[in-house]
Amino acid sequence: MKVHFAARVFSVAILLASSSLMLGQESAKKAPVGKDEDRATLEKELWDADQQWLCSSGAGPYHKDYKECIEFRNQYWTSQFFEISPEGQVQSKRQMIAAQRAAHPSPGVGPYPDDFKLMAVYGNFALATDHTRLKRQSADGKISEIEVQVLRMFAKENGKWRPAGAALVPIHK
Repeated sequence: MKVHFAARVFSVAILLASSSLMLGQESAKKAPVGKDEDRATLEKELWDADQQWLCSSGAGPYHKDYKECIEFRNQYWTSQFFEISPEGQVQSKRQMIAAQRAAHPSPGVGPYPDDFKLMAVYGNFALATDHTRLKRQSADGKISEIEVQVLRMFAKENGKWRPAGAALVPIHK
C-alpha cells in the first residue's frame, strides 16, 4: 500500500510538472544533455540551485536566517512552483510562502539533502532526485525527523535554472 501511495505521488508530480511547466516549450521530447562532462556540469548547476532553494538548512552553503530564506524563495522559485508533501498535500508557491511566513520553527528544523542525481532534461525543464532528511516541528513544538526521496523539478528561465517544484515521498524502513 505504501509503495502504491509513493507511485501515485510521483505520477501526480510528473503529470503536474509536464502539464503546467512545459507549456510554451518548443518540444516536449527528451533532449540529450550531451557529453558526460556537460551532464556533470548541469548536475552540479542544478545541485547548486537546489542548495540555494534549501537555504533554511543549517548545513547548506547558502544558509540564511529563516525569514530571509522565505523571502529569497519567494523571488527564486518560478511563478508556477508547487510542492507535494510527504502526506500527499499539494501546495502552490503562494500557499507555501504564506505557511512559511506564519511558521516560527526552532533552530535545526528544515531539509538536509544529499545524493542528488540529474535524471532527465526536456529542453528548458529538468528532473532530478535526492534523498533528504527532513526535520519538522509539530504544532505542540515537538521536533521529528523523516527521510524522503524527493523529485525536484527545475525550469530554465532567462538562461538560469530555477526551482519549479518538488514531490516528497516518505522512505519507510
